[in-house]
Amino acid sequence: MKRIVLTFFLIIGLFATSGCQKAVKPSSDRHGLSIVTSFYPIYAMTKEVSGDLNDVRMIQSGAGIHSFEPSANDVAAIYDADLFIYHSHTLESWADDLDFNLKKTKATAFEASKSLSLDRVNGLEDVEVTEGIDPATLYDPHTWTDPVLAGEEALSIGKKLSQIDPKNAEYYSKNAKSFKQKADQLAREYQKKFKAVKSKTFVTQHTAFSYLAKRFGLKQLGISGISPDQEPSPRQLTEIQAFIKEYKVKTIFAEDNVSPKIAHTIAKATKAKVKRLSPLESAPHSDKSYLENLRKNMEVLYQSLK
Repeated sequence: MKRIVLTFFLIIGLFATSGCQKAVKPSSDRHGLSIVTSFYPIYAMTKEVSGDLNDVRMIQSGAGIHSFEPSANDVAAIYDADLFIYHSHTLESWADDLDFNLKKTKATAFEASKSLSLDRVNGLEDVEVTEGIDPATLYDPHTWTDPVLAGEEALSIGKKLSQIDPKNAEYYSKNAKSFKQKADQLAREYQKKFKAVKSKTFVTQHTAFSYLAKRFGLKQLGISGISPDQEPSPRQLTEIQAFIKEYKVKTIFAEDNVSPKIAHTIAKATKAKVKRLSPLESAPHSDKSYLENLRKNMEVLYQSLK
């Protein structure tokens, strides 16, 4: 059903880009490239690499990236742009349809995580891809929570911008490398911190921090699955409570844009505290850079584990 609805939006989008009303300004009003990004991490990385040279915007600024579908206006904006940057087919499966239809327009689509090797979702490592199973659902998309992998994505974005706008290639490369260096330094700083913590286990609203946990030798348990939309069964809730008691977990991390009701229920049953830890899937209400927000996240986690 989603594919049918999206196909309708794609058709509407094609008409919208040729009509008198468009979702973005006419090219005569633009400076540099017109770049549309899918959601906050990709927007933030692209903005840092692009600087003030180009017009960069995102189509998904609120909560619910896992269930997000682009509107007709979003599709029109993408088709009218010079470049559309998204994270992965794993996360934004609707990009498959867009990628096909972009060939009919001037826009170029770029998958920022394409050079990365995505991990299988915990528990689905041995599932074979057969008819009726979408391969994308077997892989964890949350690479942006790991500073090292975020830096790799920034480098990929820099290379793509350099390819499309070669006269500014040196500028893009410099910015991307600067982002990568800062990200790696952040990782080294917290590698030392997390190595010294007493507890290595933490519980989150959904399984969004597997790459971060892997980077720093930690163990994550998500109340929900790879998406916060997945509700745990009564049996899973019992197992989670047993896990928390066994590993003496003191804190359960909820999210800003997801109801913390289940987290509070589990916390009450296990005498744990509830704190906030952002998966950085939506734009925070601050002027901090992406790496500053990532640092804030890791510091909150570190303080709860030490």
